[in-house]
Amino acid sequence: MSKPEKTTEQILTEKAKQAQVIYEDLARRFGIEPKYKTEFLVDAATEKVFKKNYLAENPFPHFIKFVLGKLRKKAVNKLFEQEKVLQTPVVAAALTLCAQVATEIGALRGGSTDGAVISSDIAFAGLQAIRLYLANHTEPKFKNKRLESAVNVDNAFNGSFYKYKTKDGRYISFHVYYQSQQEKLAAALGTKKPSEKFTLLSTGRDRKYLQSLVGKYDAEELEELAFSCGACASVLRTREEWEESEVGKAVNAMPLVNIQPVGEKNKRDYGKPTVRGPLSGIKVLDLTHIIAGPACSRILAEYGADVLLVRRGKFVEQEQAMLELDGWAGKNSIQLDFKEPEQLEKCKQLIREADVITYSYQNGCMDKFGLSEEDIRALNPNVIYSNLFCFSDTVWKQRPGWAPCAEDITGLSTRNGSKENPVNLNGVPLDYIPGFFLALGTLCALKKKIEDGSAAKVTTSLTRGACYLHEATDLCEKGLEVDTKTEIAFKPFAYPHIRVYAHSPSLGLIGFPSPATYNTAYPDPVMNMRFEDGREGFTAQKEV
Repeated sequence: MSKPEKTTEQILTEKAKQAQVIYEDLARRFGIEPKYKTEFLVDAATEKVFKKNYLAENPFPHFIKFVLGKLRKKAVNKLFEQEKVLQTPVVAAALTLCAQVATEIGALRGGSTDGAVISSDIAFAGLQAIRLYLANHTEPKFKNKRLESAVNVDNAFNGSFYKYKTKDGRYISFHVYYQSQQEKLAAALGTKKPSEKFTLLSTGRDRKYLQSLVGKYDAEELEELAFSCGACASVLRTREEWEESEVGKAVNAMPLVNIQPVGEKNKRDYGKPTVRGPLSGIKVLDLTHIIAGPACSRILAEYGADVLLVRRGKFVEQEQAMLELDGWAGKNSIQLDFKEPEQLEKCKQLIREADVITYSYQNGCMDKFGLSEEDIRALNPNVIYSNLFCFSDTVWKQRPGWAPCAEDITGLSTRNGSKENPVNLNGVPLDYIPGFFLALGTLCALKKKIEDGSAAKVTTSLTRGACYLHEATDLCEKGLEVDTKTEIAFKPFAYPHIRVYAHSPSLGLIGFPSPATYNTAYPDPVMNMRFEDGREGFTAQKEV
């Protein structure tokens, strides 16, 4: 007889228990001694609420609305299923620890945190890895730009969806989400069709064509060809193949997040935190793009930091508009073209003012502008410099990389499916989860900075985050018991809806996916979820 299917409540409860195990593991790794009551919430009623949003508040017109609706349906359904590779419990644990450390920062600054309770809803934690599918907005020009971006990105080169069989019988995926990278790869492959002609509408024909080209190469030969031309591809490896490789050994040997004291000590009084949160008044200069880096600085914004996002063009001009919106929550944006001396100097002045700098472009990308890590440290010796890229500080550190690449190359896709039928994880967890780890490391560094004035370098990577998903899944498969640091509660979450709303001068009404945590010491993080484009510098919100 087959086993009866588990109910939604049973599945969410199992994930909550896994979150408890992972919470303890992460607390140990980061040296955190939690001080505030923590609950992981289970509420089966969230399933009905979430599933109402397959087509609701869909910002896309025409057939793309139904493409996004299909993606939403698949992603939301998986939130209420068991996970072969754990991601929901990892998100819940990481973000709950972010709340712990942020609350400690508030206490250090003289805020009232006595009796604080931190709640993390398991379904809403799962939501954090599929956030880009659920965001909504009303600005017409940005709707058109996101539509254009979606049509261009979701093509036959998209390694999140399509894998190709090589001459030696292995599989490879391409990851070229910028048109410039796709052009380089198309040229290296010798495609007769121009790169820009590969779009969503021609995917069926293009997949057959690309397969005919891929079949001429061995897998690792083609991977090397892609990297050598400035693009990105990954052989679908098993976990064992990854861990036996030179780069895999190097990544696995590194701490999950490396927090290294560096620079000068300069203790200062940041003053008592305001109603906006424990990081109110702390300035974060955001030199990140796409999802992973912005996910880190978005968490800092959620706790009240003044986050200034640097962009070369206006928000409606971003090539990756389809992937960018969610990471703008809680931030101001400034346009700076580093090729213009005056604007480059403006960026350097902002660096001098910043308490934290987050960086996630390809390693070395900013060096030509005098904005390398060493250059930034020279401008601001006391800054916390938090960076994230794909392959850590390894022999591959200069190579570009993306979240689905990290899944494929580290064996997560084969573990989630099989070697013959690899399956990527739900949403883009290898963007969000490393971003949350970087946020946790940055919060730990900020706490230390407030205590004794220490500067720090905080680093992690997409592939190191991928390795941790293996480690966390292994840990929970052992069936370990947890102590009483956390509790499981069966009750509704503070946010009854899948989205929270903010009015933005740039985007009109924005619907961002609701946070996964609620903190009684700072009960209104929604006030921090605005986005404003075209600023001149760090600008604190008006107090509410």
